Formats: sequence, structure tokens, C-alpha cells
Amino acid sequence: MNESDTFKYSILYVDDEEINLRVFRATFEDEFRVFTAINGEQGLDIFKDNKIDHIITDQRMPEMTGIEFLKKIIDLNPEPNRILLTGFSDFEALSSAVNEGKIYQYINKPWDESELKPVIYQALEAYYIKKENQMLTKALKEKNSLLEREINHKNEVMNQLRQSEQELRTAKEKAEESDKLKTSFLNNMSHEIRTPLNGIVGFSELLCDEDLQHEERKVFYAYIERNSRDLTEIISKVVLLSQLESGMEKLILEVTDGKKILLDVFNEFAQLFSSPRLRFQFHYLMPENETTLIVDKCKIREIAFQLLENASKFTDEGQINMIISKVADKLRITVTDTGIGIPEEHIKMIFDRFRKVESDSNKLYRGNGLGLSIVKAYVKLWGGQIDVKSKPGSGSEFIVEIPYIPANNEAFQDQALFTQQEKIHNILIVEDEEDNLDYLKLIFRNTKAKLFFARNGEEAVEVCIKNPQIHLVLMDLKMPVMDGFEATRIIKKMSPTSVVIAQSAYAFDEDRKRAMDAGCRDFIVKPLTKNKIEQIISSVN
Repeated sequence: MNESDTFKYSILYVDDEEINLRVFRATFEDEFRVFTAINGEQGLDIFKDNKIDHIITDQRMPEMTGIEFLKKIIDLNPEPNRILLTGFSDFEALSSAVNEGKIYQYINKPWDESELKPVIYQALEAYYIKKENQMLTKALKEKNSLLEREINHKNEVMNQLRQSEQELRTAKEKAEESDKLKTSFLNNMSHEIRTPLNGIVGFSELLCDEDLQHEERKVFYAYIERNSRDLTEIISKVVLLSQLESGMEKLILEVTDGKKILLDVFNEFAQLFSSPRLRFQFHYLMPENETTLIVDKCKIREIAFQLLENASKFTDEGQINMIISKVADKLRITVTDTGIGIPEEHIKMIFDRFRKVESDSNKLYRGNGLGLSIVKAYVKLWGGQIDVKSKPGSGSEFIVEIPYIPANNEAFQDQALFTQQEKIHNILIVEDEEDNLDYLKLIFRNTKAKLFFARNGEEAVEVCIKNPQIHLVLMDLKMPVMDGFEATRIIKKMSPTSVVIAQSAYAFDEDRKRAMDAGCRDFIVKPLTKNKIEQIISSVN
């Protein structure tokens, strides 16, 4: 009998009732190595002395509750998945279990074998898929140094996946608390998220095959990366809509080259989708001396991006046009296409979340139905309006009108500068040393800056997700959990316009180069002075 024939996963079950321990052992000892403990302290001792693959604990126990036990387990080793057994009425316990105990799942007592066993197998499968991916990454590095770039790609994909999962949890919790998103929202979210997630998990498993050829491995990495981008896009759009609904999004007006922004977006789509059967045309019907405008450049770019993406998705042949014009005191953005068109009875619903109109029953158009919802929300925030003209088979015309503010308008120039200063003064300080943090707080004490704080890179990413108005980040480089280099890469990928300044005790050129390659605009060496901080703010402005 070989080792694979005798291998069993190890499960630790903690419960203060002996009868429950005996029943659990009798039920599962044939399939698993079962360890049982009568209380949390005994469970911790067992966990320290044995390799445990999975943990199940009762919540209500004397001396140490299940959640308190799980928090201590996480400090020892956070990798094994955890299940909490609790009653229907333990709503507060469930909230703590998710936020503090980081449970994989909870099961209502009394548990039933047919309900508990599938959850255990799912948790073990997720745990060992993660372990196998880690082992695969190490093996690939050792076997072939030429694959280093692909392996780094995979690590980035896994980081994006963890980040996307965190964003999803945040969006889902916010939706449940506000009770604004109903059953249809959750059903569509599940479908849209599982679609790219299936590709990520599936191709990650295939990477474990040692017989894979180099070219096959590159193809699988590309699949994983593409689906990770799709998953991240879905989560980002959901979070953005949540921020718009809660009133967190504000207009940030500044003087910029409006023509260049819109032309850049247009060219991006023209290069991506142009074919012998599909042409793109851009028309700027305004005087050349009126290309500079006062706008929110991020939001106007997003409006153009979503309109072009919608047109490209539903147009296989013919033409897509973007026309920029001025009508009275309005800036008009018009996008026309020769695509499938929209039935009149469906036009009113296309701006609803997760609503898509697909008149061709023989063809499915991939998308999550959020893009036009974002356009409508931004136009409303801007005080503008949006109109749609379309007929099935004859294409569509989307017309957006927002207030036109020329760059020479002195009153709005002052407002734009003021708004931009407000954006600059939303500052995130990332620092793990308490004394340094207190010092920076004192430096900013008499300024108008609104400060946000994080003690490691992972917290910094979470703060930026929850507060997109942050424009300047003072990023320490050497920190626990996630260092400043990785945090900067993630933040710049989420928000390319954010300014990240590295502040570190590292003084070598190699460290400066790593920081700049990660996306930092500047690098300052500790100790920080008030004069240095003022120079940073001035340079960003």
C-alpha cells in the first residue's frame, strides 16, 4: 500500500460537549484524521503539535468562544480554512466570524452530515489548490529560469484575485447593509463573477501538469490574466456604482486638454476593434482654440470609454463615430454605430444595472450591464443629460450633454483650482512606525489636508479602494504584510492618476529605481522634514 492510499486530510473539531465530539469522530474518522478538543486551549495545543488541514469549531463555549479561538488560530497559521458552528440567532457572532475569524463558511446547529461533508470537501479543495499553486510556482522557478517572467505574471494574477475578492466582499457587505441591492443583483453578480473565476481556477489547475509545453504554459497564463482583468473590472464597476449611490463621488474640475483626452480614448478602441468590416471616425466640431476645457478629466474619459465599449460590443460591421460639438452652453459627446440597435420598448431599461438587450437570440454578447449605468450616474452628477435614439437593425446614437466651461472662464477657473486643491489635499500616509506616524500628523496639523492612515501595504490598498478621492500617497517601503513596492503597483494600476511618493530609510540607488519602477513619482529619504513635505505638496500641485 503506497502513501497515497493511506493519506487522509486532518480535521480539528472543537466543542465543549463530549457527545458532539464522539458523534463527529464516529461520523468522519473513516475519511479523515480527526482531532477533537473539549475547549479552545486544548484545541490550540493540538494545532501547534499537528499538521491540521481544516478547523471546525462551536461558537458558544465557556472561557473561550469559537471566534476568539479562531483569531488565535489565525495568528499561528492563517492558511487552513475555518468553519463555525452556530445557531440561527447568532447574528452578531456571524458578523464577528466573517470580519475577525475570517471563516470559510458557517453551519447552523445541529449540523447534518449531508450538509457538513460537502462544505468540508470544498474548503479542503480550496486550501490545497492554493498550496499546490504555491508549490508549482516554486518548481517552475527552479526548473527553468526562462519562465521567471511568466511566474511573476501568475503571482500578480493571484494578488489581483485576492484583491478582487476583497473588493467583492466590501461591495457585498455594503449592499447588504444598505438593503438597496435585491435578489436580482446578487444572482447577476454570482453569474458574472463565476464566469471569469471559472477560467482562473480551471487554468490554474492545468498549470500543475508537469508535461505542459512552454508555449502551452504561456497560453494558460494569458487566459488567467485576461479573466483576472475581467473580474477586477466587474468589481471596480460595482464599487464605483456603490460610491455614486452613497454620494461619495464628487466632480473634480481642472483645466485640461479635452480634445486629447477624448481622442486618446477613441484611438484606443479604434486600434483594438478596427477591421476591414468596421471603421472608426472621430470628429471634433469645435474651433481649434477651444480644445482646452475645464472638466473632470477622469469622468469625461470614463463616459467616452463606456459609450465606445457599448458601441464596439454590439457592432460587427459598418461604422462607429464619435462627434464632439458645442450646443449653446453644453458640451455634446455623440457616439453612433451601425450595430444591432435597440427595440423601443427596451430603451428605458438599458441604463438599469445588469440589464442587457440582445435582439439576436443566436448570439450572446459578453458584458455585465454596468457600463451605461455608470455613464448615466456620471452625467447626472455633472448636471447634464443623456439621450438615446435607436432602431433594431439600424444602429444606435447616444448623446451626452454636460455643462461647457471654456478654459478662459475666470470664475470657473477659480472653482477648478479650488476643487483641484481639495483633491490634492486628500492624503494617505502609509507608515508602520508609531513615532514617524505621530510626527507626520503634527506636520499636517495646521493644514487643510484631510488625512488617511495605513500601517502596511495591504491596508493602504484597502483605504484607496474605499476612498477614491485620495490623490497623494506618502508610501513607506519597508512594512509587514505587504511592502510599499507591491502596494504602489496595485494602487497605480487601480488609479493611474494617483500620485505616490516613496518615503524610506533606504538610500541606495537600487531602492530608488525599484520605487520609481513600481510607479512612484518621487523618492525622499528619511528623516522627513517639514520643508520636504511642503516641497512635495508644491510639486504635486
